[in-house]
Amino acid sequence: MRTIFYILIIFQLFSSKAFSQEIVMNGIVIDSENQEPIEFVNIGVQNKNQGTITNSNGKFNLRLPKEYKTDSVTVSHINYYSVKILAQNLKNQTILLEPKTTVLSEVVVSNKKIKNRKIGVKSYNRLLSTRVTSKSTDIIELAQLIKVPTEEAKVKAVNFNIRKWSKVDGVKVRINFYENVDNYPSKKIIQKNIIQEIPTERESDWIRIDLNNSDIYITQDFFIGIEFIPNFNNPTIVDLGGILTKGKGYRRESSLGTWEKLNGGASINVEIAY
Repeated sequence: MRTIFYILIIFQLFSSKAFSQEIVMNGIVIDSENQEPIEFVNIGVQNKNQGTITNSNGKFNLRLPKEYKTDSVTVSHINYYSVKILAQNLKNQTILLEPKTTVLSEVVVSNKKIKNRKIGVKSYNRLLSTRVTSKSTDIIELAQLIKVPTEEAKVKAVNFNIRKWSKVDGVKVRINFYENVDNYPSKKIIQKNIIQEIPTERESDWIRIDLNNSDIYITQDFFIGIEFIPNFNNPTIVDLGGILTKGKGYRRESSLGTWEKLNGGASINVEIAY
């Protein structure tokens, strides 16, 4: 009996020590103007693959190793100005984000004949898929380089290929546009929060997101990003179509994490008019 008692004490000491090695962070993110919670805000340590995302009520939970206590946690959303908070101070916090001012770009009407074209990876290898996995409270994102053939093009739609066996029930996607810097995705260049839920019933591996009414005009080569927002109940596991013959594909499996180069290209393309 005494031996068992000592073992229990030792186990409790080790459990307490292991628990103390983590920083537990939680809180809610709200709009500073209307005081409404903001859903799907990316929260993480920049480029260190430690992150999470707020749920539909603007709430979040994040655990970090203790060595990150002096790191800054970035709170980021495309429609708001980002803020940084010291990790060790991020507990039971109400975080206010200031909305960005929307600037409408000038649209020039021309009478020239419009060309329509699909650019990017338009096929996939049936024997190949790119599997990405993320936690139940964090994102997965894939990006593919798109080369614009003209001075300006309107993005009409985004297409991406998800193999039919992927478990994506209740998962939404956000479409992001990134600046191309030395064939690497950099800062976001289109300030629009484009979110759509993936259909549970799908007739095809290809999913099309219609952007024709979003008035998105691009004047440079860019990366198109498909960010998978979790359902907050189960880990997200996505098998995305891909090919080996084209490079310039990237992925990351954490909010604000590091982009990793794919061995080939992700089956993502855009429909443009110019």
